[in-house]
Amino acid sequence: MHAKPLPTVFIHHEELADLLLWAATRTGFTGPVNACSDSLLDVRNLAAIVAEQTGREPVYRTVAAGGTASPFSFDHHCAMSNTRAKQLGIAFSRTADWLPGAVAEALTATAAPTI
Repeated sequence: MHAKPLPTVFIHHEELADLLLWAATRTGFTGPVNACSDSLLDVRNLAAIVAEQTGREPVYRTVAAGGTASPFSFDHHCAMSNTRAKQLGIAFSRTADWLPGAVAEALTATAAPTI
């Protein structure tokens, strides 16, 4: 991870689908809207949620400036705001409400045997 990782945002696939349906059928607005769950997470927060679901402790390694870090570690601000979408009437969940379940689902899917 970067020495000072900055946060980003995530969105659950069902929440994104709901927003796309809303945007495709809604009239009366033009222009872009950002789609993201409420709350920012940095790579440490994300690792903590994964660690909790796996029963393991996260191990962090800080990369030198310009080094290759996790794709979930950001050294620049890239989080977006969902304020406009909220003003237009869309409600968003908090990332912490669905991310543990998504991690658990991914772990279950990767543990299942394939035919």
